[in-house]
Amino acid sequence: MSTGFLFPGQGSQTSDMLHDVPDDYFIRLEQATGYQLKKATNIESDTVYIQLAMLVKAAYYTDQIKKAGIYPDLVAGHSIGAFCAALASECLSFENTASLVYHRATLMKEAYPADYAMGVIVGLTRTEAEKVVAESFDTNFPVYLSNENCPMQHTLSGHIKGLQQALDHAKTYHAQTAKLLSVPVPSHCELMDETVKKFEPFLQNVTINSPACPYVKNIDGRLTTDPAEIRKDLLQNIAHPVQWNKMMDVIKEMGTDIALEFPPGNTLTKLIHAKFGENKVIRTINLDQHGIDDAIFLYQKWR
Repeated sequence: MSTGFLFPGQGSQTSDMLHDVPDDYFIRLEQATGYQLKKATNIESDTVYIQLAMLVKAAYYTDQIKKAGIYPDLVAGHSIGAFCAALASECLSFENTASLVYHRATLMKEAYPADYAMGVIVGLTRTEAEKVVAESFDTNFPVYLSNENCPMQHTLSGHIKGLQQALDHAKTYHAQTAKLLSVPVPSHCELMDETVKKFEPFLQNVTINSPACPYVKNIDGRLTTDPAEIRKDLLQNIAHPVQWNKMMDVIKEMGTDIALEFPPGNTLTKLIHAKFGENKVIRTINLDQHGIDDAIFLYQKWR
């Protein structure tokens, strides 16, 4: 039996997701970054706010679950969730994680302050999604195929005009869903190559310790306990498609029978259900849905 801690990516955020987070976390964040999360404005479309808010939310819930004596046998995070996973594995301190996320988000926002985003296509194979992008590609409004979330769900990244063209074209392939996501930057594609170069010095100056449990990498879906590999993954996942489909296969192969999805949202729970069936191969506990107390009760019941 094995327990996985899973952390979602940007796009899962909600406007009220910080309502239950104690002030101590905001104070520690400000001390580490200088950023006043509670006083931020334009919160629904600001990359810096969104990524820091997701980190703070994950940190609080992780601490509460661990206080109940529940620890992960592996951790996995989607995009910004990878930093939350690294924190949960104890290879990074909260202060170092906050500093990294702050600089990462700031560089991403500076690179693409407007007119760029991400979209999602559901109901097409990877090959079909590749055709959609190739057939609708416009050099003036570039779009690239990015994350592989599950066999029939893929994301696109690029200029909003190009994304709308590609998403409309996906409907001619009878895509079940083709829509824009609440991600105001074109993550996980070559448009972010320069941002990777700018972010690298910040990662090189931070100590990454050996994790307390294996970490599942975004860029290839493999497990690692090597700090150098974790550092590489946290750096390269900015411009590299997240291989969440492969990551789920590895999570299953490692014998994970209970997966806790940390807030916000239920995106990863849905992806596990889509791939393996609801509570069949892997039982899921969604902390946003159940709350901390009920999630702990349910975990202890199943264990």
